[in-house]
Amino acid sequence: MERIDLFYSAFIEGLPSEAARPEGLSLAVGFFDGVHRGHAEVIRTAVQEAKSRGLTAAAMTFDPHPRVVLGKEQYFTVLTPLDEKMERLRQLGVDTVYVIAFDRDFAAVTAERFVRELLLPLGVRTVAVGFDFTFGHRGEGNADKLRAFGGGKIDVRVVNPVYENGAKVSSTRIRAELAEGRCEEAARLLGRPFEIRGTVVHGDARGRLLGFPTANLALADPYYIPRNGVYAVTVRQITDGAPAVRYWGVLNVGLRPTFESGATVPRLEAHLFDFDGDLYGQELSVAFHAFLRPERKFASVDELVAQIRDDAEHAKRLLQPQKAL
Repeated sequence: MERIDLFYSAFIEGLPSEAARPEGLSLAVGFFDGVHRGHAEVIRTAVQEAKSRGLTAAAMTFDPHPRVVLGKEQYFTVLTPLDEKMERLRQLGVDTVYVIAFDRDFAAVTAERFVRELLLPLGVRTVAVGFDFTFGHRGEGNADKLRAFGGGKIDVRVVNPVYENGAKVSSTRIRAELAEGRCEEAARLLGRPFEIRGTVVHGDARGRLLGFPTANLALADPYYIPRNGVYAVTVRQITDGAPAVRYWGVLNVGLRPTFESGATVPRLEAHLFDFDGDLYGQELSVAFHAFLRPERKFASVDELVAQIRDDAEHAKRLLQPQKAL
């Protein structure tokens, strides 16, 4: 998949040359945090239009989230960092991704300029957007204005929301489910288990001393982190960008109150079943399958070890259906 980064300082700067542009685009537009089931419908619509009309299937997203730049909301964490988002878009059939560097200059671009000075010059012929799509300065644009400013050269496909259990699938709803540790519900909304990726770093080796060695994860990206507690997870080692062998395990997200006090930043420590090796410096992908229990302070190390053993057995029973996947 080709990736074209557009970094705007004066809006038009950074456009690919005319010779480098595809003949025509079927474009899905959105931030697509999570690339959840609702997003997937928008993207599939653009891909289907591309196939039926002989166009290039493309997506346009933004970095960082517009709300970060506009200061309207604390939105510094994401469900899918940019690299993972690109991978998900590729899996859905997108050939070309345009990443717009969202800054205050771009935030001031009117809806009309967005269409006439960006979409039309890029050769966009079809745009697929969600039902609540807005664009341009202060969100002044919508699907009707996109059609109008396109001057008959751009067809617009508005995709209806996807519902799960009577409520709309959204990134906000997924965050709310993860905040309560409801991994199964988050997975239904995403269409897959929620995942994070990180590099294994050295810890204090306490887990090994307790008989349960752990991989301490340092996250390179600002992932949204589920509630503190213990989870049943599957873990893959990332090799050359592609997941390799998958292991079952448990992951603790939390402040380790049995051993520490006053900590404010959660640690992520994974214990992999049936694994004996050195993972330091390796990148791991961790998929959350079930919340086992909240984090708590134990009266003794022996009590903690007994609980970890119970957690591991509980996780193995829950993960058994994953063995066939």
